[in-house]
Amino acid sequence: MAGAQSGGASGSVGSGGNGGAAGSRSAAGGGGQASAGSSPGGLGGTAAGGRAGAGTAGATGSGAGQAGGAAGGRGGTAGAGAGGAASAGAGGSGGAGAAAGAGAGASGSGACDWSSPPANVAAWVNESWNSQLSNNIKTRKDWNLDHVMLNKGSLNLCVRWGATSAVPATVSMNLTATIERWFNDWFKALGSYGCFPYGNGISVKVTGWAVKPGQKALLSGVDSTIPVYTEVDGDGEPKCPDACSSFVHWDHQFASCPGGAANHSDYWLWFDDDLPGGGGAAAVGGDWGLRMPVKTFLDHFADPSFLICEHEMGHGFGFQDYYDWTGSTPAGGSLMIVGSTAGKQSPTVGDTWLLRRTWKEMTAARGW
Repeated sequence: MAGAQSGGASGSVGSGGNGGAAGSRSAAGGGGQASAGSSPGGLGGTAAGGRAGAGTAGATGSGAGQAGGAAGGRGGTAGAGAGGAASAGAGGSGGAGAAAGAGAGASGSGACDWSSPPANVAAWVNESWNSQLSNNIKTRKDWNLDHVMLNKGSLNLCVRWGATSAVPATVSMNLTATIERWFNDWFKALGSYGCFPYGNGISVKVTGWAVKPGQKALLSGVDSTIPVYTEVDGDGEPKCPDACSSFVHWDHQFASCPGGAANHSDYWLWFDDDLPGGGGAAAVGGDWGLRMPVKTFLDHFADPSFLICEHEMGHGFGFQDYYDWTGSTPAGGSLMIVGSTAGKQSPTVGDTWLLRRTWKEMTAARGW
C-alpha cells in the first residue's frame, strides 16, 4: 500500500518477488537495500529508500533495489484479489469518445479535455497523488506511460519463463492478444482525456523469452523468430538481458541489445510454478512488470478482464497498494485496493480518474 512504494511501483496481489534481488521476509515490511546490478525488489520489499508497507498474509519484507534507479518495492496481498463495492458505470473508456480526436487537440486544432473528477472520487485521487504517486512520477521514468509515449503507442514484452512445464500452445499463440486486452482496459479508460493519443488502445509485442540454461525445450512451441535468452539472475532465475531493458535504460538507448532497439523490452511477464517465499500470495508487480504462478495465469488466460493482472499492471503506472491506507476510498472502489470492487475485474471510476491525473501531471513533467 502506501508504504510499499517509492523507488518503483508497489507490488501487489502477491508476495513480492524478484530476480537477482536478495529479498528477506518479515511480518511487516521493511525498507529496501540498494544492491548494485540487482533486479527489482525482493519478496514484498520496498525499493531502496522506499517506505515500508504493511502487506497482508505475511507478505512484505525488505528487498534489494537496483543501483542507479531500479527496483520498485512490492507489498504483498493475500490470495486472489477479491471485490468490494461495485462501481456504477466504472472503468470503460471514461471520458473518452474516440481517441482519434486526441490528435487534433494535441496539434492545436481542438481543445483537450482536462475536466476534473467527480466529487465521489476526487478526494481519493488527490490523496493518492500526494501520498506516493507524485514522488514516483517525479523520481522515475520507467512507467507504462513513459514507454507507450516513447514507443509511439506500443509496449514490448519479455517473458521470463521460470516454470518447469512447457509453454502451452494456447499461450504461445495468443499471449500478446491476452496481455494487450488486459492492458487496454487501462488505456481505453484513459481514452482521449488530455489529448492522450492512444486512447483507442495500444499494441503489445513479445520481443524475447528467457529460460534457465538447458531448458530451451520448454519453449519449443513459441515463435522461433523471437530471441531466447538463457542468462540467469543472482537467484538462478531466467533473466531478460539488461542491455535490452527499459527498466535499466530509461533513455531507451539499447546499443548493446542483440538485435538493437527493436528487441528491447519495456515490461516483463514472469511466470513460476510458485512464487518464492510462500504466504499464499497470488502475484507481484512493479514498473518492471508482473510475476505470478503460471497456473493462476493459465486459469484466467481467456478472461475478458482479470483483476490480479490488471492490479499488477496498475503498479506499472506508478500506483500504490493501500494495505494500511487511512485516507478516503473512491466510490466503487479501486483495483489497487484489494477487496474493494465487488468482483469488478477492470479499472473503476476511481482508477480511471487516478490514471487521468497521472497523465495530466506527466504531460507537464515530461513536456509531452
